[in-house]
Amino acid sequence: MADSRDAGGARQRHRRPPPGDPAGGRFLYRLQFRKSGPARFYSHHDLMRLFERALRRADLPVSLSEGFNQRPRITFLSALSLGVESLDERVEIELTEPRPAEQLRDGLGSQVTEGLVIVGAEAVAARAAAVAAEYEARLPAGATPDPAPLLALPSVPVERRSAEGVRTVDIRPWIAAITVEDGVLRFTIRITDSGAARPEEILKLLGVGGTPLVRTRTVLADKGGARA
Repeated sequence: MADSRDAGGARQRHRRPPPGDPAGGRFLYRLQFRKSGPARFYSHHDLMRLFERALRRADLPVSLSEGFNQRPRITFLSALSLGVESLDERVEIELTEPRPAEQLRDGLGSQVTEGLVIVGAEAVAARAAAVAAEYEARLPAGATPDPAPLLALPSVPVERRSAEGVRTVDIRPWIAAITVEDGVLRFTIRITDSGAARPEEILKLLGVGGTPLVRTRTVLADKGGARA
């Protein structure tokens, strides 16, 4: 609470804006991190808890959501399948006070667990969305998948299982590119509001299911559509 006096000299009390209130200020930062080793098997919820704890330990003034159950304003820009290593993951974090980007990078970097490495941070003016992801896999000896027949198909239906049952999804619109060169498979998946292909689906369709994968790049666009 803050005190002031009215024209008659009476004391009045004013509530300061809570964290996350627009009147209290919001400062947006985007961080890049790598995910390897044991961190490959962290779920989205695991990552959220880890970053929440790291923010508290680093004593950073994170902005909170509104409502009864307030949570830190942390947004991971793309989902990653369990077990997949990534060299380029992105997360956006809102603070209630400005901080040098290096303070976020170093402060969080000293608090995250094994397998997570914070490689960069920047202050940004607007939020972004992931629009594509690039993957790479070194093929097993003797494996020579040909992506041409798959790319020539007008549709690629796959079955997906969930708690609601089995449904068929056409993933062809989300396959942007596939190449094989010198024993290395590379492919790009589009990420849209309606969904995305799963990298393990691409491997299975090419007959090399189970091959270890690395996400090498996450392609971003700002909310207006321009590439970030």
